[in-house]
This record gives sequence, structure tokens and C-alpha cells, in this order.
Amino acid sequence: MDNFRIKQTFWGIGIFLILNFISMILYPGGTIIDRDTDGYLFFYNFLSNLGEITARNGEDNFISSVLFNASLILVSVSFLIFYSKYFQFFKTEKKSYNFIKVALFFLIISIFSFICIALFTADETSFDEHVFFVKLAFRSLFLFAIFQSIAIHYNNQMNNKLLFVSILFSLSMILFILMMDYGPNPFESNSALFIQVTSQKVIAFCILLNTYFQAKESLIFSSK
Repeated sequence: MDNFRIKQTFWGIGIFLILNFISMILYPGGTIIDRDTDGYLFFYNFLSNLGEITARNGEDNFISSVLFNASLILVSVSFLIFYSKYFQFFKTEKKSYNFIKVALFFLIISIFSFICIALFTADETSFDEHVFFVKLAFRSLFLFAIFQSIAIHYNNQMNNKLLFVSILFSLSMILFILMMDYGPNPFESNSALFIQVTSQKVIAFCILLNTYFQAKESLIFSSK
């Protein structure tokens, strides 16, 4: 049963990717710059566009929005289930366990925020709330990554590969946050939109890859 909490992570990631792919196919069209584009443009449409009830071209996007928002909630819950097991690997080292408990606090905030991102879509009526939870989700996830890295450092049972990946993930998170806050305004030009959308896709890939790697390492660790 314990290993189920780890293994279900792979299913969570897989379902998220599949539902997003279908959602992209069904998206009618339009970007925040040009409402006349056709279909989902991978480098010019944010992931949050998939969750909007009304597409940027004004057409109904209900099915796509249900699929995307459901995928975001499902993968968030899946990650929470995984980390409920992952944190147990730190109990043997007191200092390490103290830091991982702080990391857990920020992770819970981040997961709650990602669920709220799905509940408060980027549609005009809930745009401000959506942006608030986007910023809270990534900032909390960055703090989680930092405290997790410290916890791994103080845990003699963890290998250096896990620490390296955690530090690398922390760096990717801070770079993305800086891009969100100080990068080009995506509402001003297609080139700025391209940069911001691409950075969002990269960080989404980093989150999935980081969690996949941790789940894979956790299976090895739990078998010892």
C-alpha cells in the first residue's frame, strides 16, 4: 500500500499529459494578442487558456476547460499523495526532518493554490484571483524546493543525485518567477508572448520531470 502512494504518481503525470493533449486539440482558438488564430498554438497560448470557459476567439471552450482543470486538480492531489509518503524518508534524521516539515508547509500551500488555479480560471470574471493563485503557487513551490534541498543535504541516507536535482529545480523555479515578474509583458507583443508562454511550458515540464524523478528514486529507496 505504501508503494502505491509512490506508483500512483506516474499515473497522475500520465493522465495530466493525456488530458492536456486532448484539451489542446479541442481548444477553438485565439490568444491574448490575436483572437483570430486557429486552434491551440503551443508557443503562443498559455496552459491557462485551456482552462477558460470561453476561448480567446469568443467561442465556447467548455469541454477543453473541464479536461484541463480536472487534469490540474488530479495531478495536484496525486502529488500530495506521493509526498505524504516521500516525507517519511526523512524521519531518521532530526535536523533533516525539521526542514522537510517546513518544506511540507509550503508544498501544501502550493498544491492548494494549483487547485484554486483550476477553480478560478483565467476568464475575465476571475482573472485577478487566477493570477493571485498562480503567483502564490510558484512562490510556495520555490520555497518548498529550497527547504527540501536543505533537508536532503542533512539526510545521510539520501544520495547526491537527489540533492543535485533538487537544487537544479530550485534554480529553475526562481528563474521562472523572475521571468513572470520582470520579463516582457505578454499582452504587448507576440515576441513577448512567445517568451512568457515558452517559459511556462518549460517550468511545467520541470515540475513533472522533478516529481517523476523523485518518485522513481523513492521506489528504489523504499526497497532498501
